[in-house]
Amino acid sequence: MNVRALLTAFRLPHLRARWQLLRDVAPFLRLQFLSFASESGLLQALRSPASRDDLIERLQVQRPDLLEVALDLGVALKELSRRDGRYAVQGGRSRALLHADGDPLAAMIQELLTYHGPVYQHLAGRLRGAPLGEYLEDTGTLIARSSRVVEPFIANFVRAVVGADRPVRLLEIGCGSGVYLRYAAEANARVTGLAIDLQESVVEQALANVQSWGISDRFAVVVGDIRHPPADVSGPFDLITLHQNVYYFAPEERPDLFQRLRLWLAPQGVLALTSIIRGKTLAALDFDLALRSTLGCAALLE
Repeated sequence: MNVRALLTAFRLPHLRARWQLLRDVAPFLRLQFLSFASESGLLQALRSPASRDDLIERLQVQRPDLLEVALDLGVALKELSRRDGRYAVQGGRSRALLHADGDPLAAMIQELLTYHGPVYQHLAGRLRGAPLGEYLEDTGTLIARSSRVVEPFIANFVRAVVGADRPVRLLEIGCGSGVYLRYAAEANARVTGLAIDLQESVVEQALANVQSWGISDRFAVVVGDIRHPPADVSGPFDLITLHQNVYYFAPEERPDLFQRLRLWLAPQGVLALTSIIRGKTLAALDFDLALRSTLGCAALLE
């Protein structure tokens, strides 16, 4: 930069804010790149270093110019490295997405961009009365995957409430991927039961998982709305769980819901609920705003 350009830069209004905003661009671009690299198969293709031509072949690229710029962006973000014309995964975030347990992180990025992003894009209109977004139908499977980010914490809770070596009939409401059925089965060899979810695509995913984990003989998974339960969903249950989904029930619906669940409980039965609580952290505020902007959802619990 020459002296004249430098002086011009220093005379710009709001100089500090300009530099701050320019720095904010990098995290935004990183999320965009990680989303692309994961969804396109680029990260998988770079499990071993590859040249541009290798990647064109592996990814069946029809527009090499777009790939070239995307690779340059990955290098600039230090998510990729380039040496002797060959690219490799470098950044810690990219490496995490490639790991066997990296799918929840990839799904979380997709959720932020494809669900939370549109929430902010339409927020101004909704302040003035525009309809809430119908996001759930298109994001159900994605949310089931991304919710596994908090899985280790809920898994500990599941193990504690299921106990060990005692017969337990379990009802899980909103089963998502079905992973907490797996933790329950591992903690207690005598637990059986069923899980219900509103979305058919989510149930299909859970059924496939339960089958692959070898516990399909212990748990049934059904499509249905617990507010209008199918005939095959009835008590008594020793344990009823709702993990990270109570905000899908409107506050005025909850008294009737909990009354029904209470009637389904065995005499010593337990209703166990886990939820993010409304707070002042960025994650909680963002999630609360997304829920309030989504048709069929309610605010986070106080």
